[in-house]
Order: sequence, then structure tokens, then C-alpha cells
Amino acid sequence: MQTLFLLAIIGHGLLHLLGPAKAFGLAALPQLMQPIAKPTALLWLFAAAAMLATAAAIPLWPHRWWLVALVALAASQAAIATSWQDAKFGTLPNLALLTAIVIGQLSNRAAHA
Repeated sequence: MQTLFLLAIIGHGLLHLLGPAKAFGLAALPQLMQPIAKPTALLWLFAAAAMLATAAAIPLWPHRWWLVALVALAASQAAIATSWQDAKFGTLPNLALLTAIVIGQLSNRAAHA
């Protein structure tokens, strides 16, 4: 189950790379109808890096990975908001991540109670 969760986070992070690819003209992405400004592309890039850092933190920092995930979640949702019409469905994996963050934080509290 953890492997599937890690793959989902990695996949979601990699999808965030579409923002910089479109903004900098690195790929033809006709399915993305809204333009992405170059400064906004940096937010998309940060969200991608933060998601990948979350995937790394889960096995490396098992009791506090959710702290990294909170940053990734905020960055991801902020990036999605900038291209809502094209990226709104990215909110679904963010909701799943939010659920995992809450469970992770509660599990950490229970382990240290």
C-alpha cells in the first residue's frame, strides 16, 4: 500500500512539471488551454519538487513526513488555483494527500502519547 501511495505522490509531482514545460515552451501541450506565466511556472516547479521530497520523506522520515507533505500540498493547490480550468482535477489527489497527512499526524501523536 505504501508503494502505491509513493507512486501516486511521485506521479502527481511529475504532473506538476507540465506547468513549466508549457510556460517555457518545452513541450506542445494543447490540452492545457490557459497560459502559464513564467513566474507562475516556478510555483509549479516548486510544487513538483515538494511532492518528490514528500515521497522521499515517507521512508526516510517516517514520523514527520507529513510536515513536508503539508508544504507540498499547499504549493500544489496554489499552482492548481492558477490554472483552475485546466488543473482542477489535481485537487482530488491533493484531498487524498490531505487525508494521509491527517492520518500520519494522528498516528504520530498516538505513537508518542
